[in-house]
This record gives sequence, C-alpha cells and structure tokens, in this order.
Amino acid sequence: IIYFPLVGLVIGMFVVASYYIGLKLSGKLLGAAFATVVEIFITGGLHLDGLADTFDGIYSNRPKDRILEIMKDSRLGTNGALALFALLLLKFALVSDLAVPEAYAVLLLMPVFSRLNVVFASRVGEPARKQGMGNLFIGRVKTKQLIIALVIAIIPSLISVKVIPSIGVLILFAFWYVKHVSYKIDGITGDILGSLCELSELVFLLFITVITAIL
Repeated sequence: IIYFPLVGLVIGMFVVASYYIGLKLSGKLLGAAFATVVEIFITGGLHLDGLADTFDGIYSNRPKDRILEIMKDSRLGTNGALALFALLLLKFALVSDLAVPEAYAVLLLMPVFSRLNVVFASRVGEPARKQGMGNLFIGRVKTKQLIIALVIAIIPSLISVKVIPSIGVLILFAFWYVKHVSYKIDGITGDILGSLCELSELVFLLFITVITAIL
C-alpha cells in the first residue's frame, strides 16, 4: 500500500498524455474529455463503482446492516447514478478550465494525491465488515507506512510547489469522510475507499481552481 501514490503517478502519466493529445487535436474541451475517459479505462471504473455503491447505500437512510447489503448489490440505484453523473460532469468542467501548461502538473499529481488519501483512510479507519476486500488495507496500515507513502507523494509534487498545500486539505477531507461514513456504518469498506479516491480528485481540482482564482 505504500506504493499507492506511485501507482497514481503512473496513471497520471497516461492522463497527461491523453490530455495533451486531445489538446493538440481540438483544444481544452477534448483534452479534458480524453483525460477523464482514459482514467476510467485505466482503472477499469473500479473506484467509480465504489462511489456508486457508496452513495446508493450510505444515503439510503437505512440501518447499518441494510446499508451494507445495498452496497454489495451489483445493481445501480438512483443515488449512485446521480453521483456518477455529477462527479464526471464536475471533473470534466474543472479539467477543461485548467490553464496550460499548469494542467499537466495538476493532472499528473491528481491520481497521486487521491491514492495517498486511500492510504490515510486505511490508517485511521476501521473495517465495517468482518470480511471484505477492503480489509486487506483498512486498519492494517502502520504510521511508518503512511509516512513512506506521504514522502513518495510529495517528491513528484515538487514540480509544482503551488499544489503542495492541497495535500493537507485532502487529508482533512479524508479524515472528515471516514468519520462521516463511520458514524453510519461503524467503519469503512473497500467501496468507501474507492469513493474517497474519486471524491479526493474532485476536491483537489476544486482546490486548484479556487487557488488559481485567488492568486
């Protein structure tokens, strides 16, 4: 799990490459579309599936056991569909609004920081289920491993010092998100980690947009 940010860096390289191709072919809108779609293909939509399952279950206003059943259901509900649509729409809009060449650093680091948040959540969270794929990481990450992952994430971020403060913002978001979900189901699951990964990318893009507007 300490290499999650490094995996994110590799994904970021493909996202940047696809953005560059789209940018050269038609402009920023096609670049944003290519970047958004290519990331989905590379990850197999795994984290988006977690996002949909999370929103279907967590915001169903049901008891814990029922929430966990809904999250395991392979069918897509209304909440999940709306969450997917809203996230992809916002991500596309935010990426298309990025200035060039700043966009290259942002898109490269976006998957790095989102996966660092998964490591952090696995450190501070507890498993909501007795069994599950997420339990390979949740509650098993040591502080030393988190620090190593943090260092791995910070090194590439030195290409754009402006984005480094976003790490703190994202970690605060991850802490809140873990507590928010744990209040409902007494812990987190693999779907929650996937959801956090996607939402962290959105928060990161929003942060960059706000900082750019202020400065």
